[in-house]
Amino acid sequence: MIEGVMPVLRQVRRVSIVLGFGVLGSILPSSQAFAALCPAQLTTQLNAALDQAPLDTAYTGLVLQTQGQNPRTLYNRNGDRLFTPASNIKLLTTAAAAHSLGADYRLRTSIYGIPGPGESTVLRVVGRGDPTLTAAQLDALAQQLTQAGVSQVSRLILDDSYFPGFATNPTWEWEDAQYAYAAPVNSLILNRNAIALQIAPTQVGNPLSILWPQPLPAGPYPLANDSTTVAAGAPANPLALWRRGDSPTVRLTGQLAQGSSAQTLTLAVLDPAQQFAAAMEQALQRQSIAVGQTAIAQNPSPPAGQELAVLESPSVGELMLVANRDSDNLYAEVLFKTLGVTAGGNVTEASQAGGEAVKNSLAELGVEASALRLADGSGLSRHNLVSPIALVDTLQVMTTHPQGRAFRASLAIAGQSGTLSNRLRGTALEGRLQGKSGALTGNVALSGYVQPPNYEPLVFSIVINHSNQHASVLRQKIDELLLRVAQLSNDC
Repeated sequence: MIEGVMPVLRQVRRVSIVLGFGVLGSILPSSQAFAALCPAQLTTQLNAALDQAPLDTAYTGLVLQTQGQNPRTLYNRNGDRLFTPASNIKLLTTAAAAHSLGADYRLRTSIYGIPGPGESTVLRVVGRGDPTLTAAQLDALAQQLTQAGVSQVSRLILDDSYFPGFATNPTWEWEDAQYAYAAPVNSLILNRNAIALQIAPTQVGNPLSILWPQPLPAGPYPLANDSTTVAAGAPANPLALWRRGDSPTVRLTGQLAQGSSAQTLTLAVLDPAQQFAAAMEQALQRQSIAVGQTAIAQNPSPPAGQELAVLESPSVGELMLVANRDSDNLYAEVLFKTLGVTAGGNVTEASQAGGEAVKNSLAELGVEASALRLADGSGLSRHNLVSPIALVDTLQVMTTHPQGRAFRASLAIAGQSGTLSNRLRGTALEGRLQGKSGALTGNVALSGYVQPPNYEPLVFSIVINHSNQHASVLRQKIDELLLRVAQLSNDC
């Protein structure tokens, strides 16, 4: 399972991130925190750490360079080999988005109107993948239509064709595709294409209670409740949600103990265009706009009529911030597909086009990308193959890129923000490391920028694949490696 992300709505706060190099705290013993490490000793120490259990049976890659236009490589193990990068692939997606789209680019949701019979209007809602839309934004669109004089809609067309091809990436595992972190990425996204399910214990021996806190616009999914309430203190099987094939039926299995707290599981919505259509109808009705027929269009057609209502997404810079800092898969996939459809040409599958667009952008930046395989933009796919040197080269290029400030501001900070908020806290690297973490079962990665207290700025990528250890163990090993790097000193 990929590292979890929390829902983020439209109001994305823009954050300017500055590394805090001035104040350092440490909970490490002074001999570990402040012992100088000579650059000549680095290779021996890193080799020894990587050759010890549990990393000795895993496949590891590590590249460490000085930061700058003429970098020196301090360490390289399997740097040009291909790895499953997990969420580190978001670095490539967002660098390409910053380069090709620019940090100020916004995704536009438009409603076009054509006069119909009598006083009615034919409306076409054209989605372009804005991942931040909620029911409140649909109400805002409906209000714009009222102000434009629309009072009756003879035909409401929901154009879901901007991202052609599969909404759910076909290389994602079916188990992942059940949940919100792998929600489908289509052109008309509402409430992150996810729905929460609240589960609570009842009486011993009875099924658990199931509640939809926020009903789906098109109505709830059928439920098959195979769960059980067990006695307090008794061992309980974990909860699991399942859907078979394309069936809408949600099956709940597992147990909760009587008296235990309710749990919330967040599901992917597998029919997002239908849900958007129902929500749009309801928004129009709240404005007393009558709606006749409703249809969903999957084939693109040139916009016809006048643009009567429009909403713009937060900027690409703000979307990058959520994608990287919080490791948000939906935002990353939207950027990935947007790169594909805006690159030009005849696009039949947005994710395939996105992979080619990212590789082309990297090539323009001077990153050798021909050997990379990019099946998605978030890193959830096990089909992705990326080298640590490609990640380091991308990070190096973005230090001097015109959009580099927005790119670097999107990264989490060790001990302070995002997916790194609980890592390296209270050590010599708190506030001195900006990066992107990544985790899939057996695969963990971290790449970014690090400023040792007594050495020049560095760029690094560490990727661990094919491990039988829990992600928490691998993260700890990565942090230990970086704390060794933090001891580098120019004084020896």
